[in-house]
Amino acid sequence: MTAAFGPTLGLSLGLVRGRRVLRRRGHPPRLLALDLETTGFDPDTAEVIAIGTVPIVDGAVRIGEIISTLVRPAAGTAEDGIAAHHLRPSEVAVAPPLHEVLPEVLDAIAEADALLVHHAPLDIRVLRRACAAMRCRWPNPAIIDTVELIGRCRARERATGGGKRLPRDLSGAREALGLPPHQAHDAAADAVATAELYLALRARLAR
Repeated sequence: MTAAFGPTLGLSLGLVRGRRVLRRRGHPPRLLALDLETTGFDPDTAEVIAIGTVPIVDGAVRIGEIISTLVRPAAGTAEDGIAAHHLRPSEVAVAPPLHEVLPEVLDAIAEADALLVHHAPLDIRVLRRACAAMRCRWPNPAIIDTVELIGRCRARERATGGGKRLPRDLSGAREALGLPPHQAHDAAADAVATAELYLALRARLAR
């Protein structure tokens, strides 16, 4: 069963725990960067069509441990939401349903010290809704949102009056920090891009 508190409170508590993780000296031993591709931006209706995760162990992105899978959404999902991610409906039609792939993802989340997401509210609420529907236990991880870290950088730069403000979007923030372009709308590539962005943001905040 899922926790008794609702998705918004659960996200808030996870972010609070994530801030505690970040206050510790050095990098957390194991983070898990996660990205979902979904059929829309409403967390109450969006369906998962792809999942990508990659661990960060002692400050190093472990490319060899990527989890990447397409997911077959529920019948009747709008094809426009699938096409927006440069996928064909035929590709997701033969993918495994979410209930087959979710347990592996939840196990990976549970093993990490914190879950790392770019713009956590959408992905976390979609996953928690899926857990509730499937009667899976949500592991209640500490959550680190790279958008929040960008906000901290922007606040610091505002206070010192130096530097150009970082964009909040994943590609824009990476470009501003000198990171190379990545393949957007691909869950595994976005997870790796989020992991790299996190490391760059931590380095910037440590100055």
